[in-house]
Amino acid sequence: MNRLPRLRPLIAALEAYHPPIEDRRGLRLDFNENTLGCSPRVLEAMRALDGETLARYPDYAAAEAELSAGWEHSPATCLLTNGVDDAIQLAVTLFAGPGDEVVIVEPCFTIYRFYAQQSGARLVRLRYRDRETGPGRRTFSLDLAELRATIGASTRLVFIASPNNPTGHLASPQALLDLAAEYPETAFFVDEAYAEFVASGYRGLLPDVFSRPNLLVARTYSKAFGLAGLRLGCLFAHSELMPALRKTHSPYNVNVAALAAARAAMRDREWVEAYRREVMASRARVETAFSERGITWWESAANFVLFYAGEQCQPLLESLHRQGILLRDRRGDHPGALRMTCGTLAQTERALAALWAAWKEPGRVHA
Repeated sequence: MNRLPRLRPLIAALEAYHPPIEDRRGLRLDFNENTLGCSPRVLEAMRALDGETLARYPDYAAAEAELSAGWEHSPATCLLTNGVDDAIQLAVTLFAGPGDEVVIVEPCFTIYRFYAQQSGARLVRLRYRDRETGPGRRTFSLDLAELRATIGASTRLVFIASPNNPTGHLASPQALLDLAAEYPETAFFVDEAYAEFVASGYRGLLPDVFSRPNLLVARTYSKAFGLAGLRLGCLFAHSELMPALRKTHSPYNVNVAALAAARAAMRDREWVEAYRREVMASRARVETAFSERGITWWESAANFVLFYAGEQCQPLLESLHRQGILLRDRRGDHPGALRMTCGTLAQTERALAALWAAWKEPGRVHA
């Protein structure tokens, strides 16, 4: 009988990551993607690619210079990655091995746990605090005192998403900077994938990596820019840390199509800004609609709203799915919770109408 080679015990015991849904046709309000697609200029750039370009290995110099400048950085402090997932794996590879500690605050992006466990590091899990901020309105917040009490001599890496997925919580940038300054031997990875939806011109911690050698900040082209299918992210870090990141990173992780698309997208920031405004209006509409119906929801600074549906979660998911509307099941993060991506106002109105038609018990629904 043929036998497989022996796997590392750590990998054999690892819990696999499975995307929740395949064949996601319809109104995609489940994965927090851009619900319109991408800028028309991106499609033009894709059509302009020729066989000669695709036959060559990517040339990063010009693209990296242009894209980093769009974020007010340079290649000295910006590394292109194959989505933020690639940046997460790179940070774990660089900082955390067997015996080291990696801290995450849950509920959060599953990939932090996924790569930390692959590395053999000890995963330390904290929880966001869930509290009421008004009638039917709640928020998840970061307990800074608990986080400080957790960081010790073996803590090599801390992951914080801000805004956080799936809670929508926005951490105080100054509080995160204070943490990085207080623990200079620990790396702080701040995932800002949803930063475009905080406010117009929001910079987050992008300017601060110039002065904090233990701060890494990730941005993505998957959300506001509408390029999730091409897998492109940016990892920003201090210039003294960047040589180690580049040395550790795979040399050809980003493909030529992603580079061309991102350059075109960055040249059409007006399109991204128009979509951002639409999303923020949709988010406000969703929050108001839930409040009017007495449905508990969590405050969000991202392009989605987490809400409580209780025992109706599965019937609601199935009913909307039959109508071609996809929501995200987040019961694994919080009992009775669903998440709705906020797209255009027209898409939001369609989703809300379907939700109310499927909701069996109108009235106040509490978490």
